[in-house]
Amino acid sequence: MERLLSRTIIGGLIGAFFVWLSAREWPMDKLTGALSWHDGHLLVGNVSLSAGVPSGEGWAMAVWWVAPYLVLLTLIHILRVVRWKPLLDPIVELDMWTHNRIGAVGFMALFILPLRLGELVRPYLVKHETGKTRTSEVLATVVVERIADGLTVVAVLFAVLFSLPSADETTSTRLLVGAWGALAVFVGASVVLVGMRWKHDLTVRLIEGTLGLASQGLATRITGMADAFLRGLRALPSFGAFVWFVFLTFVYWGINGIAVWMMAKAFYLPVDIVGGYAMMACVVVGMMIPNSPGNVGSFWYFLLLPLPLYGVEASSTQAIAFGIMVWWLQVVQQGAFGAWFVFRGEVTWRRVLEATEDKDDKLGAEDN
Repeated sequence: MERLLSRTIIGGLIGAFFVWLSAREWPMDKLTGALSWHDGHLLVGNVSLSAGVPSGEGWAMAVWWVAPYLVLLTLIHILRVVRWKPLLDPIVELDMWTHNRIGAVGFMALFILPLRLGELVRPYLVKHETGKTRTSEVLATVVVERIADGLTVVAVLFAVLFSLPSADETTSTRLLVGAWGALAVFVGASVVLVGMRWKHDLTVRLIEGTLGLASQGLATRITGMADAFLRGLRALPSFGAFVWFVFLTFVYWGINGIAVWMMAKAFYLPVDIVGGYAMMACVVVGMMIPNSPGNVGSFWYFLLLPLPLYGVEASSTQAIAFGIMVWWLQVVQQGAFGAWFVFRGEVTWRRVLEATEDKDDKLGAEDN
């Protein structure tokens, strides 16, 4: 708990930095106010609708966009769970109900826990429930998943960069630098992953020949974990199953971009579908940075990053409300699916926290 507390503090400081970075220009007095309802719109503060466009001191949201957005979030959750199965099945095959339970709780933890500690939850729960594998073996599937996500989203970002308006040169430069940086990270990770997959013995020798010089015990422990990790990589699915995973990944991110664009429409932002995908890609690239608890601050900072290209100022109440609302709905959605199993006692929160400290020394059956 002490280590988790210290990590939470670090994550909180990261979140506080991004809150300051994004909120320092926010007109706080215009973001809150009296709530009212008019013609299918939620109105906050002294705002009115003129020819269907919000104006005044406050913000407005077209509520009819929220229901389809939540439907898309549900579909995104289903795709997120289903596309993990072809990666996991060669290691350990779970029935769909167990697979969904572990996925739902794991994705909830990923969004809530700081410093991406939630990535460990799904592998740990698989180990605990089956007793047939190690956390590091299943973690290999998560690494493949993240690299595929990264490469897909970076490709999307490069594709839309040249179609975005150029109202703000500084923002264009930031996006371009971020895209190249993310590309370097994910391509590098792909090269390492392929090397580990095909050069297992060489990888182990490199670890022993470097870290072993400082501590043989540490090198032995790391090579043991690396060996389990590599066993997971060797168990990657057949070509057909992997193609299915890649296809689901494209569909998954394709729907994500549409969902962001829909919410931009709900807040009357002058953003086209290209801008929706740009905002989605910026969030994913920004999440490469260790996250704060609940992704507070960093989520809406990166989400709003492309808006100056469309002439939207950082102080726009419509844009700020949009960023916070998208973040809040995702917190609720991702939390609800996982919390259902926690409240029912099918997965305990204690087990989730244990995953962040798993030493991977034992099989799940030995932990019972």
